[in-house]
Amino acid sequence: MQLNRLRHLDLLEPTEAGRPLFLAAASGLVSIGDYLYVVADDENHLGIFLRNQPTPGRLFRLLKGDLPDHPKERKAHKPDFEVLTLLPTFGHYPNGALLALGSGSKKHRHRGVLLGLAADGAINTSPLIIDLSPLYEKLAEHFADLNIEGAFVDAYLNLLQRGNKAVDSQNACIRLDLAQALTALTERQSLGSELVLAIHSYDLGAVAGVPLCFTDATTLPDGSWIFSAAAEATDNSYADGELMAAALGVINTQGELVNLTVLDNRYKIEGVSAKVEGNSVHLLLVTDADDPNQAAVLLETHLNGYPFHT
Repeated sequence: MQLNRLRHLDLLEPTEAGRPLFLAAASGLVSIGDYLYVVADDENHLGIFLRNQPTPGRLFRLLKGDLPDHPKERKAHKPDFEVLTLLPTFGHYPNGALLALGSGSKKHRHRGVLLGLAADGAINTSPLIIDLSPLYEKLAEHFADLNIEGAFVDAYLNLLQRGNKAVDSQNACIRLDLAQALTALTERQSLGSELVLAIHSYDLGAVAGVPLCFTDATTLPDGSWIFSAAAEATDNSYADGELMAAALGVINTQGELVNLTVLDNRYKIEGVSAKVEGNSVHLLLVTDADDPNQAAVLLETHLNGYPFHT
């Protein structure tokens, strides 16, 4: 599979004084209309890029305040937005909304942000802060090392737990009641444990003894979903590790892994957007190099053979 590099995720202005003019740790991607929305796990801002123009991206603030510039201090205080997904029409959001979620790996990463959209896909509301603690505290009873890294919507709101090398770690898809979740977002500005309907674990295999683990996903029109994954040599959700490989795969409507393409270790893919074009799926991908001095990139590729079967 050939990955084509489209651009660096460079910015018109830095997120904070002294910061570089790019996003480094891109971790979630939504494509809607002319807009590409990107969250980075070490920022309090959302990046907004134009799909068909190489101009630098704009920033949209998600949380108040600045983060420390020193890498270790920044890592300790960052909100760790690892998830960005598109929600359908609901409540006060006639054109749907963007939902960014913290990973849940630390207490201060139990926040989300909800952003309403206009008909053309532009953001048209102020950020609404979402309390994820009731849900994440319940999930932490099931996962020894909670680390929510992706989400997608079908008949449910699905969250992806990213595993690691630890023996008690696991990849999983957490199925939430979508209707109740949308109501909770607008009425309570929180997500609770009562939303959890099912948890399905997945073994994606390993590269050089390091397990492949979910980093993001998006749904396809037939109800299957396509995911990105990384084999990163770490045994916890906090520390980064050597990247052994990335991967792209498909899970069908029965929850079965039906396609897995292992890639090399040039790019840690952390965000994915998909559009079906005949029997091919056009993919846009964003990356995190785990290096604050290296710009994240936007990639594209195609996955042939849609709809995918066992």
